Amino acid sequence: MLARPPRVLLDVSLPGVLLGLALLLTIPGTASAQGPGYAPSPPTKGALYTDGQTGRYLLGGTWLYRADPGDAGVAQGWWRGAAATVGWSPVSVPNAYNTGDFSSTSMTGSVGWYRRDFTVPTGAFSPSVPNRFRKWIIRFDSVNYAATIWLNGHRIGSHAGAYLPFEFDLNGLRPGVNRLLVRVDDRRGLGDLPPGPGGGWWNFGGLLQEVYLRAVQRADLTQVVVRPLLACRTCAATIQETALVRNVTGQRQAVRLTARFGAARLDFGSATIAPHATWTAQARARLSHPRLWSPDDPALYRATSTLSDSNGRPIGGYVSLSGIRSIEVTSGGRLELNGRLLNLRGVNLHEQNINHGAALDQADDRNLIGWVRSLGATLIRAHYPLNPEIEEMADRDGILLWSEVPVYQVGNAYLNQPGWKARAYALLQTNITTNENHPSVLLWSIANELPTPPGAAEGAYIAGAAALARRLDPTRPVAMAISDWPGVSCQSAYAPLDVIGFNDYFGWFDAGGGSTDDRDALGPFLDSFRACYPTKALMVTEFGFEANRHGPVEERGTYEFQSNSVAYHLGVFATKSWLSGAIYFALQDFAARPGWGGGDPWPDPPFVQKGLVDLSGNPRPAFSVVSAIYHSTIQVAPAHPSRSL
Repeated sequence: MLARPPRVLLDVSLPGVLLGLALLLTIPGTASAQGPGYAPSPPTKGALYTDGQTGRYLLGGTWLYRADPGDAGVAQGWWRGAAATVGWSPVSVPNAYNTGDFSSTSMTGSVGWYRRDFTVPTGAFSPSVPNRFRKWIIRFDSVNYAATIWLNGHRIGSHAGAYLPFEFDLNGLRPGVNRLLVRVDDRRGLGDLPPGPGGGWWNFGGLLQEVYLRAVQRADLTQVVVRPLLACRTCAATIQETALVRNVTGQRQAVRLTARFGAARLDFGSATIAPHATWTAQARARLSHPRLWSPDDPALYRATSTLSDSNGRPIGGYVSLSGIRSIEVTSGGRLELNGRLLNLRGVNLHEQNINHGAALDQADDRNLIGWVRSLGATLIRAHYPLNPEIEEMADRDGILLWSEVPVYQVGNAYLNQPGWKARAYALLQTNITTNENHPSVLLWSIANELPTPPGAAEGAYIAGAAALARRLDPTRPVAMAISDWPGVSCQSAYAPLDVIGFNDYFGWFDAGGGSTDDRDALGPFLDSFRACYPTKALMVTEFGFEANRHGPVEERGTYEFQSNSVAYHLGVFATKSWLSGAIYFALQDFAARPGWGGGDPWPDPPFVQKGLVDLSGNPRPAFSVVSAIYHSTIQVAPAHPSRSL
């Protein structure tokens, strides 16, 4: 039974009114006046994916969210972190605050605030480590787009950009309850990455992936790069590792770093790190008879690193699931994996659905990977780096990734700006340093559909990005997806690339003044494309057709038209023995932008309905067509016994 609320006597004097309001907030059953009940809780130990540091804690549980449509929160001091919950609503994170809102205002973006009250976990640090040498770090796996973070009323940092993680030292923690405030602003301009306010996919704002705390004592294993090197398919493998160890204290710290790669041992040695300095440690090992990673045998090795103090006591660690394989572009312009020629078939996808916007949960991720496997696809492409959980699933399931940064349809006005280029290069660097331990990552893609033909500014961007990618990771090719059509001449600006992806919409979209209207022109165009770039590995990075109803096979937008067109294009690709792969666009329907038509005479804006799976998760008829062709295609050639890498 609910208790009767206490009686409050009426007092119309100002002090009496204030006292009455204060009492009202203490009365049970007045949640609408005081906001939702909310209790702090500690984060939970562990992470949802393997790759990364030990000592991670998931800051899940219940968060609070508050919309700020007038962008008044900063001026009104929401960042101060008052205990009251009036105006806040409980949510779970990941969270996209405009899920289900497909208005123009939603696409343009707005401001929202997140709050998490938490207590610091106990038992996270070794008793031998003094308090002054203990540190907590906070990590956001993906926030769209601009984030500003406060802890207990003190600003700890800001960041702009989605799809990749960022971290801050969590200074200002206190005993008892700590209050974290995150202001998210997903309003983007033309110079942002990806550009706004329009775009090729819906602008879902919020904390789109998980938030973690990490316990660090004395020094932080900021990053460990695990790089297997393979000279030939039957050779021993060299395991080359580089670790960044940051002293998080104001005193010198003596540390030692060791590692294992499967049964192989690596010893980085010891170092005394100056206050707040970073030690770059390197080590190598040899694996005599490695088991190679490939789509038909995705063999993984557990790579672990252990950081110890001067007395040999462990103070930190790092774990990766690594695979040994080589990726090369042959002199004849073909992609090879472990010396085996590739003829991959794949799908493009967007990390969004109708229920969760772009804040997918683990079940959503499993659905995506399950559809990929059912299709017989061996390659996934997105216009941005994928969720780390999806990347780890790809490692385990033998699915290759075309890893691209969202330098998407950027105009020459920005390509020519030094500041913009610096931000684009920084984005590329973060993608590589974050994801290069994944054996599933096939290549690094630096852009999608920049202006055709490329001008001088674009050429300079391509050259700079390709050089950066090769310096950071010389073991993978550099790629870019382009628009092209009959009549465009061969372009020297693409010379720095190893792989060129062509987005093919022959018979669907009108490009080049109608030169792509006739699908029968696809085959001759691909031959001319090959003639332009005979030493590059070439792939079809997009081809797709809208469908939302049954009808005549010749009627655009019908399931029959989609199935027939997919079969035709895949049939043409099968005749081009030099192709290294083709990727359908897209796996599942997704929201693009208000007014999207997509070439369908009966569209359903804002949704792109090219998906082999509809918004409700139901396969379209074309799914079985694609699946049959993909399963019957030899996508990774048998190993040639006499062929070396």
